Amino acid sequence: MKRYNQVGLLYFIIHFLVEITSFYVLTSYFSTPIVWGLCLLYDSLAFVPQGFFGFLRDKGIRVNFAVLGTVLTSLSLVLLHFDVNAIIVIISVALGNCLVHIHGAELTLRSSPGKIAPSAVFVSGGSFGVVTGKLLSTHGVAVPWILTLNLLTFIPIFIAEKLKAGDGEENLKQYHFSNEKINGVAVVLLATFVVIVRAYMGYGIPTTWNKTELQTVLLYCSMGVGKGLGGILADKIGIRLTALISTVGALPFMIFGAEQMEISLIGIAMFSMTMAVTLALIVSRLQHYPGIAFGFTTVGLFAGSLPFFFYRVQSVTVNDIIITLLTVPCVVILWIICAKPKKNPSDQTAIPEETESLQTVKKENDI
Repeated sequence: MKRYNQVGLLYFIIHFLVEITSFYVLTSYFSTPIVWGLCLLYDSLAFVPQGFFGFLRDKGIRVNFAVLGTVLTSLSLVLLHFDVNAIIVIISVALGNCLVHIHGAELTLRSSPGKIAPSAVFVSGGSFGVVTGKLLSTHGVAVPWILTLNLLTFIPIFIAEKLKAGDGEENLKQYHFSNEKINGVAVVLLATFVVIVRAYMGYGIPTTWNKTELQTVLLYCSMGVGKGLGGILADKIGIRLTALISTVGALPFMIFGAEQMEISLIGIAMFSMTMAVTLALIVSRLQHYPGIAFGFTTVGLFAGSLPFFFYRVQSVTVNDIIITLLTVPCVVILWIICAKPKKNPSDQTAIPEETESLQTVKKENDI
């Protein structure tokens, strides 16, 4: 396995473990009257500051944010165990989650020579960790067991650091997923807009079939698979086709799968591919600032989810209409700002007839 894929896999594990801790802690407060405010506080601190910490990493700060983040998430479990004020616990776990996220994003992007798959695989680990953390909390698993799991995070963190080679600047220069004819600022802003819209849509996807723990696990697993698959496909078949699959392709499955789990899961997996697409677009225009690039996506996710803290559309029909209408601008934007598919490699290496003749003459003269 190539080194950059190893880093991506290691951070998949790290992300999985940190989300177990984060959602174990968060779920522990679901029965409290202030759960709404705690969730909003968590999202604010876990998502919004990532661009700032990413900027510090981009500027060469030598602090290992993944280590610091794991210390904070471990501290949050200790504070939870001793029944410290909920706000302090949430601040600790959210900031820890934030730091681990941004370190993983920056390291996977710098380690890979223009491939988005390692970063997508890293991000996908979170979905599996979220549902695991929720279930462990719901079933009353004791804090010491979760703390032990969380401390194991240090092992893959240190292994990943050993695999790091240089500052990765040459690798960053190889990200070319965006349409280079479009202004760079426009690409970043439009891609962030797509993140916001898709985050909002994600909360409105009708899943009335989701009534058991197993179905919840399958739901989150389909999200995780989709996020990772989006990066793999973007590298293999091109970003524009991947974008179409995750928007136009996902739409009928999401709408007609409201009552059918199997159909819905396919749509959710395809929908989740957009994460890799938007990250690839932004980092292609902020090549020397992968931390800030990732920060744009996390701020977009927070902005898109914010309305649901205040109001939720209950009607499945209305949600279907909203999802359909919002898909249209996303398709148009992504079609414009995504790079066109590369020509067939065989076409690029084909030797023109004239050149072949000249080479034949040259060989005869040499003989």
